[in-house]
Amino acid sequence: MKGLRLVLASESARRMDLLDTAGYEFEAVKSGFPELMLEDPVETVKSNAEGKALAVARDPDTVVLAADTIVYVPDLPKGVRILGQATEAEEVGRFIGYLQGRTHEVHSGVAVATGDGLTSRHAVTRVRMRTLDPAEIESYVRHGEGVGKAGGYAVQGRAASFVEWIGGDYTNVVGLPLALTSRMLTNAGIPHP
Repeated sequence: MKGLRLVLASESARRMDLLDTAGYEFEAVKSGFPELMLEDPVETVKSNAEGKALAVARDPDTVVLAADTIVYVPDLPKGVRILGQATEAEEVGRFIGYLQGRTHEVHSGVAVATGDGLTSRHAVTRVRMRTLDPAEIESYVRHGEGVGKAGGYAVQGRAASFVEWIGGDYTNVVGLPLALTSRMLTNAGIPHP
């Protein structure tokens, strides 16, 4: 298994920071995979992670890691329960409005592609966001931090003050569940540094 190279099928700054902090050496490559939005959160994140990994997997000496993260709000009406990445400020405000005063779930799919095949797993973390003043939401939207983030917020940034409780893997909420990822990479021949 010597000589395997790790490729992250993502240019997400958060995922790169988490892998780097854990000590992994890797190359980041954009997958270009068009993300799906299915009704089931687990199927959504696993399908997207698998698609991203397979879009980048080429070389048998390479282990490709891919992930997808969404926010799921079970008590919202069908059709708006899954919150992907907020694409603009208005969407950040809408997403934070949905999340404040509620418990939501952060789902991540993690996929590892090797010369021998593809493995995918799922992680879920429950998060409770406190009730917010309209002025707090407006200020957060204005700051711009939530654009490009699942659910429209960054738990490792200014939105940390909105979160009352986290049940599960904190790194999953940031964008890559490191404990699960480390086990999967070890199984694929990339030992934990």
